Amino acid sequence: IRLGEVPYRDFNLVLPLFSPFFYALPLFLFPSYITFFVVQAGLLTVLFYLLEKRLSTKVYLLFFLIFFNFPLSLATGLFPGYNFLLFFFLILLLDFEEKKISDYWIGILLGIMILTKHTIGCFFFLPSVLFYFRSPKKIGKRLLGLMIPVLFFFLYLLCTKTLSSFIDLCVLGLFDFANMNHSGGNSFFFIGVFLLCFLYFLWVLIRERKIEVFYLFLTFLFVIPLLDYFHLSYFVWATIILLLERVSISEKLKYVFITLGVYMIGVWSVITCCFLHLHLYSFPVFSFRFMTTDMKNNYSYVDSFEKKTDKDVILFLIGTENYFYKITHYQTITYFDLPNYGNYGYHGTLKMQKRIDQVHDSYFFVNIAFLEQTPDTKGY
Repeated sequence: IRLGEVPYRDFNLVLPLFSPFFYALPLFLFPSYITFFVVQAGLLTVLFYLLEKRLSTKVYLLFFLIFFNFPLSLATGLFPGYNFLLFFFLILLLDFEEKKISDYWIGILLGIMILTKHTIGCFFFLPSVLFYFRSPKKIGKRLLGLMIPVLFFFLYLLCTKTLSSFIDLCVLGLFDFANMNHSGGNSFFFIGVFLLCFLYFLWVLIRERKIEVFYLFLTFLFVIPLLDYFHLSYFVWATIILLLERVSISEKLKYVFITLGVYMIGVWSVITCCFLHLHLYSFPVFSFRFMTTDMKNNYSYVDSFEKKTDKDVILFLIGTENYFYKITHYQTITYFDLPNYGNYGYHGTLKMQKRIDQVHDSYFFVNIAFLEQTPDTKGY
């Protein structure tokens, strides 16, 4: 987006555009990748400010849990991206409800949540219907506010002539995504954690029946259709927040949690630098990136190959590594840069085969791991 590309037309996306534009806009002022992390640091500061208002000093227990990465990593839920933004807006929504902010503003926030991740965001309007069904004016105000950001997004799609591509990628393509992507390893462990959280929420909902509890309960939707440690972490976060609101912890433990959190930072720093063999590298656009020596050598090899040839080079690296390489080298991205099932619209695999057939006089640069057919890569 920073380089002038139009989503859905120049590259594929499976979500609405609030989070891409939210993270892209600061880059127009400060075109360095470190800006991305500064923005995320600001969001995390606001998030924990809002949580401290709800949990008081108990919030420092979360500070410790962030760095306790076994058996389930909670830190991944705080990584930049649309899932984090949706969770951030959920906590902000709880604050709006508690302060009884105008229904119009709550509706606008609900609309932004839909534009952040439409497959989950649309369900957050459901509590308003269930809890205020006897106040149709209240629901109407929220619905009107919700339509404001949605209407702006619709006009953007019309102006960029990408409405049909959006429907194909983000609506019809969901059928391909659900059929072709499944939960990974440790599924029994993830199912067990999910059921514990789910049952605890049901127990609290039966006893209290508060709209705030129902909002948090809806985070179980994060795991559909992928029940893995990353998506499950948001439901676990919500469960821990719900639990901490209902238990008492000594004020003195605040400093214990802070000390343990700082200790865990030191532990993971040592593990990262000494045992995972990661080193800090800087690129013209992407400053301060931890990479293995092999990964850095691979980058250099691809870079030298691109410079030697006068033909187009289409990369097929693993996962989002295409994106990181392109960002590092200030290159635009294409439909080829995220080769995952379900990311190309309805019957997307056939569409990508046709795209490949239409490519002429170009090199395809393929990571050997694609050909090894391991459980993690056979889909590619």
